[in-house]
Amino acid sequence: MRNSRIYLYTTIGFVLLYIVIISFLVLPLMVKYKSTMLLQNNINLATQEIHQMSSVTGDILANDIDKQTIINSIQKAISGSDNESIYLSVFDWSGKIISDPDVTKIGLKNEQKSNTISNMKSVVTGEELYQHLINRDTNSKETSEVIAMRSIANSDLIIVAHVNIKNVQLQIDAYNEQLKTVFLILGLIILVLVLLITRTLSLYYERIIDSKTAKLEDGVLNLSKLNTSLENYQQSIADLQNNTQEKVEEKDKETDTKEIPKQRLLTYIRNELMPIAIEDISYIYVENSISYVVRKDGKRFTANDSLDQLYASLDPKLFFRANRQTIVAIYAIDKIIKYGNSALKIEMQPISEIDIIIGKNKVAVFKKWLDM
Repeated sequence: MRNSRIYLYTTIGFVLLYIVIISFLVLPLMVKYKSTMLLQNNINLATQEIHQMSSVTGDILANDIDKQTIINSIQKAISGSDNESIYLSVFDWSGKIISDPDVTKIGLKNEQKSNTISNMKSVVTGEELYQHLINRDTNSKETSEVIAMRSIANSDLIIVAHVNIKNVQLQIDAYNEQLKTVFLILGLIILVLVLLITRTLSLYYERIIDSKTAKLEDGVLNLSKLNTSLENYQQSIADLQNNTQEKVEEKDKETDTKEIPKQRLLTYIRNELMPIAIEDISYIYVENSISYVVRKDGKRFTANDSLDQLYASLDPKLFFRANRQTIVAIYAIDKIIKYGNSALKIEMQPISEIDIIIGKNKVAVFKKWLDM
């Protein structure tokens, strides 16, 4: 389920990003470039045609050939060519149409609003024509645009080249559709590659997470065992305390010289001496070279002995030297939790004023102390 969401989000993100990049950046630029090149080629071709026709016609007129005969020849040559992308026509200087592929226009005035003879350059560029086609009114009835013109020597005639807007637009649209198809196929291929890379990376990180989870589960299991051992040991100590008198008598029988652990510690509260029973001690710690003894009820007392001296006088079955600053009582340990990579943290009852940390070097000794 988790992988399905990753693939879904990856696909959605890629599709949105790809559409934005292609639709708003790449596709318009490529269509503009290709269309401009197409129009420029048409303009260059039209310029060559009107140059050749104007030169030939001018030479013929110079030989006193009848003007109307020449116009009829031109009309015959260009008749029906308005279906092509580029076609020619002849105007006079007043803008009257003398020859045109569409004979119904002959004798009429040129009515084009954009590139008329009176306001256009002799030759437009492909980029100018492309911008004009993009910005033109879609409701316009004009089917052509003047793209080049040249006067005929020895006459008042002008050879004019037109571009068939419909044909050019069809070519641009066809190229646009081809690009969309190419980008669609390319996008599908890239998407498959992205999903494969995503799957590879997700599997790699899943293995890492599974490994860390396994280590964490091992740590939790070890802590569970440790806390179980703590409970068992505390129960054993409780049973041991119930039979203390019997064990002391047995030890007395075995040897009279063996030292018996203290049953009380002598402490101070302000200027008063205060003996504390060993079983009432929760933990002992050192702060600013002063030894503090904390009882189960949370009250704190000071002691004159150092931590080493105090630990030496305590029963090692009941007390453990957690670190250089702390001694903890077995029956006051509330919980053992993992701390860092290898250390353990002891939570006491009552809650200790300082963090009691068992370093990784003493963890094994602590576990052994709990009979693990």
